[in-house]
Amino acid sequence: MEAKIADLSAKSAQLRDDLTNSSATVLSKDHAVQVTIAPTGALQNLQLTDHAAGMSPQRLQASIMEAVAKGQRAASERMVEAFAPIGVGTESMDLVLSYLPPPVEDEVEDYDHDRYDEYAEEEPAPPQQAPPAWPQAGPPAPQAPPARRPRPAHDDDDDEDGQPW
Repeated sequence: MEAKIADLSAKSAQLRDDLTNSSATVLSKDHAVQVTIAPTGALQNLQLTDHAAGMSPQRLQASIMEAVAKGQRAASERMVEAFAPIGVGTESMDLVLSYLPPPVEDEVEDYDHDRYDEYAEEEPAPPQQAPPAWPQAGPPAPQAPPARRPRPAHDDDDDEDGQPW
């Protein structure tokens, strides 16, 4: 039993180290954009290379989005590899695998960027996806102020000039 606990403890420590170091740094296909993605999928760093100079905004946007998607996939795969020693065959592993981002097309190895990019036609921007339709609750409505008590009616006991004394 102690050996099992020691083994699990060692695997947990290894998992913690592997998850800490599972960020991914990747280049876009056209080598214009380099990104570093955290294990959580968050963008940690974005660098534009010399290949980005002179690109249209649409082309640069597509390169950035492609690099980020590729980096998120790579960081997710590293997380799965880190989790595999203790998660293989478990529902937890199935859940992790179900959230992997879709694969990104592999780079074309034979493409000569310097020779052909100047003649390339503008690529249309990728279609924008609508944000998820999660129920979004705004701030609570302010409460109405408490109702004021009505002023007492004029009492007949008052003097003619309206003074009670």
